[in-house]
Amino acid sequence: MNLPFLFRRARSRLNPESVLSFVFMLFLAYVVVLPLFVMVRETFIVHPMERFQIPGSKAGDYTLAHWLKVLTGELAWGAFYKPLINTLIVSSLISFLSLLIGGGLAWLVVRTDLPWKKLVSNLAIIPYIMPSWSLALAWITLFKNQRVGGSLGLFEYLTGISLPNWFSYGMFPIVITLSLHYFPFSFMLIGGALRNIDSQLEESAELLGANRQQILRKIVFPLVAPIIFSSFLLTFSRGIGTFGTPAFLGGPVRFYMLSTMLYANIVGQRPGLGYIITLVMILFGALVLYMDQRMLGERKSFVTISGKGGMSAPFHLGSARTVVTLSVLVFLFLVTVIPFFILAIESFMLFPGNYSLSNLSLHYWIGPASQTIGIGSSEAGILRNAAILKALWNSVQLGILVALICGIGGSLIGYTIVRTRGTWKCSLLDQLSFIPYLIPSIGFGAIFLALFAVPRGPIPSLYGTLTLLVLAASVKYLPYSTRAGKGAILQIGPELEEAAIMSGAPWVTRIGRIIFPLQKAAFFSGLLLPFISAMRELSLVVLLATPGTDLATTITVKFTDRGWYPYTNGIMVLIVLTILLITAVSRKLMKTDLAKGIGG
Repeated sequence: MNLPFLFRRARSRLNPESVLSFVFMLFLAYVVVLPLFVMVRETFIVHPMERFQIPGSKAGDYTLAHWLKVLTGELAWGAFYKPLINTLIVSSLISFLSLLIGGGLAWLVVRTDLPWKKLVSNLAIIPYIMPSWSLALAWITLFKNQRVGGSLGLFEYLTGISLPNWFSYGMFPIVITLSLHYFPFSFMLIGGALRNIDSQLEESAELLGANRQQILRKIVFPLVAPIIFSSFLLTFSRGIGTFGTPAFLGGPVRFYMLSTMLYANIVGQRPGLGYIITLVMILFGALVLYMDQRMLGERKSFVTISGKGGMSAPFHLGSARTVVTLSVLVFLFLVTVIPFFILAIESFMLFPGNYSLSNLSLHYWIGPASQTIGIGSSEAGILRNAAILKALWNSVQLGILVALICGIGGSLIGYTIVRTRGTWKCSLLDQLSFIPYLIPSIGFGAIFLALFAVPRGPIPSLYGTLTLLVLAASVKYLPYSTRAGKGAILQIGPELEEAAIMSGAPWVTRIGRIIFPLQKAAFFSGLLLPFISAMRELSLVVLLATPGTDLATTITVKFTDRGWYPYTNGIMVLIVLTILLITAVSRKLMKTDLAKGIGG
């Protein structure tokens, strides 16, 4: 046996890419795949508080009671099937409305002579970078009624008209507010697709005598159909996992969706039932992704981008140009500026429901704790409240740590995938890194709760620590950073590294002197999205946060449950301002502009 030969062969195979792929596959298998098996097991186990509901059982016993209760029990309709139907209806409606609004705006910006396209594009993206439930809080402040809300909303105060419950709470406002939050997603995807259509196709059709309507129906729509379908499905998937808006607008009238039922079961010490609902949500997420990939796979032949790079002449709006422009600007103003203004106003009203100038006060911002002033919450003002300030600091820490972990981890995973192309390691690592995207946010939080709530081997229980929040958020947002890193590395030819290897440069030097400088812009861009997502996240962390690790988002849930909307809205104002400030600074430093990519 030639031992030196075997040693050299083994050493040649233990290159940095192989080592990284092995380490990342082990890590992702532990934090993504293993929790799924743990969760399935938990649905067949009697938990401590559940033993009182299952006669003759004790904690740790195996049972089918949870599955029977969810699927066939006396309360199955109200506890599972009705929330499931509500979830499917709401997700379908918000997907349709988001597609209608976002697609319409994209067509106006990319395909018409609409003025101020840059302004429209920049305004249209703001609702998406704000927390999804900020619009829900603004809706409550504006349209709540005394019957359910306990005090007058701004609309009833100004008009004297008491709105019906279905308008103030429940399915209708949930659909409206979530649609206004998610339409930028369709706007970006469809806008990019419209911009990339080869102009020669339309010019050829015009030469053959086709009119505008025929070109739209026969050429433009078939080309963007896969993106339209993808936008619908991805919005549908996000609707399934959202928690904040259904909780704030649905809870007061007992309108439940799967996300709120999952939260109620976990908080109510019924984890077996909650994990079953989580598995159902994951199943729908996987089904949506399969349909999306199937659709795109079947329509690949429609993707046509030539080297000409031009666009056909824009559609002239004619006499409707002024009306359309004003309508678009007013709509975006109502969706972006007005909600923020409403939230700010409510935080300065000493007594909710009274919007007179004499009721203006800074008590909820800088006032002392009191049971006799305002709503009598016994909580100090936001800027002098230790619990709120700690929650805000926790959010900032979470955002910074998650951004760094995702930025570095995503870049290294992207590098490993690209440099091991054509191997089983590449395919497996690519799929493992994308799994977190499939799982709805609140379901992903439940998975980590199942895995890390108790000690497992050498790893202690992480429940009640900021480490658990950082780990969950980092893994959840890793697919975005991985895709960004993968795209950046694909643009760097291997010849540069090969030349460095021939010069004797070690791997760390190659990364620091060649790879990082060339993909620096993509790296810093990859930091921004995880930071913003962590700052505004609620669905993912609502099950994982404890009083000691409360975030700015989770503490608003507690205040809202108590009816302390001035505090909730004030905290939301701070969150939105922080996100907008960080976004503006990063775009200024990195010289990125979304409007340029869409047509502004």
